Amino acid sequence: MGQMKLAGSLLVLVIMVMSAVGFAMNSATLSNQPQAEEIPNIINYELSAQEQIQVLRTGKVLIENFYAENCTGCADRNIILKGFAARMQGYLVLENVKGNVTRLGMIGNQGRIISLDDMEITDGNLLSVFCQNAIAQPRECLMMEF
Repeated sequence: MGQMKLAGSLLVLVIMVMSAVGFAMNSATLSNQPQAEEIPNIINYELSAQEQIQVLRTGKVLIENFYAENCTGCADRNIILKGFAARMQGYLVLENVKGNVTRLGMIGNQGRIISLDDMEITDGNLLSVFCQNAIAQPRECLMMEF
């Protein structure tokens, strides 16, 4: 009977030690993996596909604002978009890129792409489309009726 207690105790001790070693090794492995950098909510460059996926995986909405250098009306639109992005910090990323193409769209829930090219860009219109497509919803969306 004494030998069984000793063997049982040793078995429990071995299991505890192996569990602690496994936990320590797992923690060391996880801490060595590079963490993805947080993407700011207003950027002035085109995101890579991996960065877009990173934004969408966090539950944020991505607004793509591509505009030509000679775009008339883009300055006003950019002011509205930047103000909206600042207000929705933590819920969206604004990709604000000057280039050869003019395109305005929103990518949200389940990767759904909504063109905003033909929409009048106002704070209220942006909020409405944003709330319909955002996974993580700010208080403004929760208090809105569609």
